[in-house]
Amino acid sequence: MSSVAEPCDVCGTSSTLKPWLEVSLCGVWNRWIHRCSVCGFRQIRPRLTSRELSALYSADYFDTTVPIGYGDYAREAQRRARDAYFLTKRLKRLESANRVLEVGCALGFLLAKLKHAGWVVDGVDASAFAAYYARTRFELQVTCGTLEDARFPDKAFDLVVQKDLLEHVSRPREHLLETRRIMRPGGEVWLIVPNGEANLRPLLAEGCISSERLPLLDQGHLSFFTEAHLRRLFSECGFECRRARVIGVRRGLRALGYLGGQRRFARFVDRATQAPGEAGPGRGLTDQPFESLAARINTDVVHYYRGFREWIPYYHYHRFMKWLDTLPASSALGYDFEFWLTTR
Repeated sequence: MSSVAEPCDVCGTSSTLKPWLEVSLCGVWNRWIHRCSVCGFRQIRPRLTSRELSALYSADYFDTTVPIGYGDYAREAQRRARDAYFLTKRLKRLESANRVLEVGCALGFLLAKLKHAGWVVDGVDASAFAAYYARTRFELQVTCGTLEDARFPDKAFDLVVQKDLLEHVSRPREHLLETRRIMRPGGEVWLIVPNGEANLRPLLAEGCISSERLPLLDQGHLSFFTEAHLRRLFSECGFECRRARVIGVRRGLRALGYLGGQRRFARFVDRATQAPGEAGPGRGLTDQPFESLAARINTDVVHYYRGFREWIPYYHYHRFMKWLDTLPASSALGYDFEFWLTTR
């Protein structure tokens, strides 16, 4: 297991990460968020091993009947169709663009739409269930593991999509360097990552932390970034920032405590009893068979389908309404940061 004494992923200073807040990571393990005393970057340390990451993103993570993880994937199908529509327009403006990679592709809804539009697509996801679903439902090429595990050739991709991914990566700097290596000159990255302050402030403001109950990181976030942290990482890893903004301003204002409703962002659970490295009940490393959960998700996708959501004028209306809920990234008032990056 990695040592906490490893350098900070952002500023590179050694021996500056100090215990800051003990949390429950997906109800599986009790872990400490460490804070760098030089740059303020906060991250779960020791780092999770590959085995622990596999356990964290088991099939339960996608199951609406389990209160841990992200159970709203069935609603994502039409949202990703909308994203694909606008990404296709952007790809057509890139010279000789034809190959797209999504890291953290989850169930493959976005890649399936891009593939249908004629693009060559690949996916990577740490979850064996996600990879199974994307392969069996959409016949997608998906690597189960990390981006480094996939071992793509140099300069292979024109566009790399990383939505809600960087906060789940054990080694963000190494991950971004690998992203840079596999991109063609002039390639683009669409990256969305949570505002770390909006993630953490509700856990501190609630005031319910005790020796028996811990703040819950129910979606398994491992790193908590500010805009300054992200810009430094991007620059030092070979990227130029073309556009940066915060999205979800109303939600961000609530999470940050500037509007009412901060309490809804904080959950607390009893301390886990598992030793470090154990998967915990219901989150084992062997989740086969996956088919019953995949069939339930298919049913939910049909249940949530609404025809008007695939009407092109609705796409543009929704995009305009989302634009109204954004601010410049420097405000740091949104729930998520959104960046468009290019290779230098």
